[in-house]
Amino acid sequence: MSKETLKPPLPPIDGRTEAAAERLFGLKWALRKDSTESIHKEWQTAPEWIRDGYLRQAIEVLSAADQADGATASDYKERMRVEYQELTGRADKLRDMLQRYADGTLDFEPTCPITLLSRQLDVMDAYAGLLRHRAKIEHVHLEKQDSATE
Repeated sequence: MSKETLKPPLPPIDGRTEAAAERLFGLKWALRKDSTESIHKEWQTAPEWIRDGYLRQAIEVLSAADQADGATASDYKERMRVEYQELTGRADKLRDMLQRYADGTLDFEPTCPITLLSRQLDVMDAYAGLLRHRAKIEHVHLEKQDSATE
């Protein structure tokens, strides 16, 4: 680690990372509408600690973008599982709230009409059914599984 910053040293920087860092650096002048030439000149003469900061940001941004671009077929299956689990979890909470309203045990008065909330639950249930149907066709198991069983 560098004594001055206590941060690990930067890895080797390629042209893509350098360009991304300069672009991030240039965004601070975006409102002034400086030319790209003046931004490039400022970038070239910026102190090393400023350039290092922008290079670190560029590395993080490009890494995240590369991960998003590298999505595989199993990623969409995992996203489908997560979407289904989140949807059914929310639908269960709404179903519980509507039941407590019907029982008279709900501890607040909804500002939204109950008929609208009931319709929302119907749509959520229908969407969950569509996801189950699609998952069956695409051989996606919607319940969480151990990585050893996949």
